[in-house]
Amino acid sequence: MKSLIFGYGVTGQSFERYLEKQGEAYEIYDANVKGSNIINKLPDRKKLDSYKMIYLSPGINIRKIYSGGEFNNVPYTTDLDIFFKEDNSVKIGITGTNGKSTCCYHLHQLLAGSQLIGNIGTPVLDNINSCSYSIIEISSFQLEKLEDINLDFGVLLNIAPDHIDHHGSFAEYKKIKNKIKKSKISTNQSDPKKLWSMITGREENEVKDIKLLDLPHRLEHILTMRNLVFINDSKATNTNALKFALNQVSNPLELILCGDPVKEQYDSLKIVGPKKVYIFGTHAKEIDKKVLHPDKILFHNQDLASVLNLIKKKDYDFRTNILFSPGHPSGKDYINFEKRGNHFTQLVMNLDD
Repeated sequence: MKSLIFGYGVTGQSFERYLEKQGEAYEIYDANVKGSNIINKLPDRKKLDSYKMIYLSPGINIRKIYSGGEFNNVPYTTDLDIFFKEDNSVKIGITGTNGKSTCCYHLHQLLAGSQLIGNIGTPVLDNINSCSYSIIEISSFQLEKLEDINLDFGVLLNIAPDHIDHHGSFAEYKKIKNKIKKSKISTNQSDPKKLWSMITGREENEVKDIKLLDLPHRLEHILTMRNLVFINDSKATNTNALKFALNQVSNPLELILCGDPVKEQYDSLKIVGPKKVYIFGTHAKEIDKKVLHPDKILFHNQDLASVLNLIKKKDYDFRTNILFSPGHPSGKDYINFEKRGNHFTQLVMNLDD
């Protein structure tokens, strides 16, 4: 009897490697990928019931795909459910609307014998029983589908409106995020050195002098050229992360925005601080309607190079920070925030002085 891998992205491919090792028969459903073992037609209820198990990827919006309830009571599992059952490491799950990647990255630098897995690292199924501590960045998509929260430590950093298009409401999003409180030990502690002490049972003083490296694409200084300082904050995939960045970067300041604003479904956003706001990309007109600022420059259906070329041509009398903090997920402009952050860095480094 075959099982079904539902979705063939990064997690779906890790399911495939896992099932190959187990010697389990399977096929794959993905509407957008072709292959000998991949079906492109959405399975109906009869077809779903024919499978031994459904291996479900986190980003799949089951309510939207099966709006008539065809997926109700269908047995399924996730990569984290399997990992929790088979892995023997101390499991630390970190979630929150903002800051979870940075918290995971900093904790990993402090915690000897640890691995970064989940959203921030390699898939969990590729790392079963491979270290002493597993630091797992967990999204609301993953928490939504988890059967049990079998974490030794669960960290909930914060909650602000995000992924409303997927979850339907902020109340539902908050409810899902709060599931991590069912961990054996839960906390909202965001200081990685305090978390290290909590996890290891050792004194915080042992690590107080360790300088932690910052996460790439998070308020990352790229280049100072004449009076321009270029800062890469591509990791800002929502408006709360953007607001945080604006509070961290000093004036004079100019801001570059892009991405798809539909995720948070906000009505308007007042931008305070920057002298100018540049908006580019496929979704530029949508962002322009929502963002309130007296000096906006729109680059609809134009790329990031167009923005930087305009900035480069201007004369700046004072040192000015150029902050690339998109404030939205990539949408149609880039595959992910890493790609757009790398593009920003590449373009800046290639600017002619």
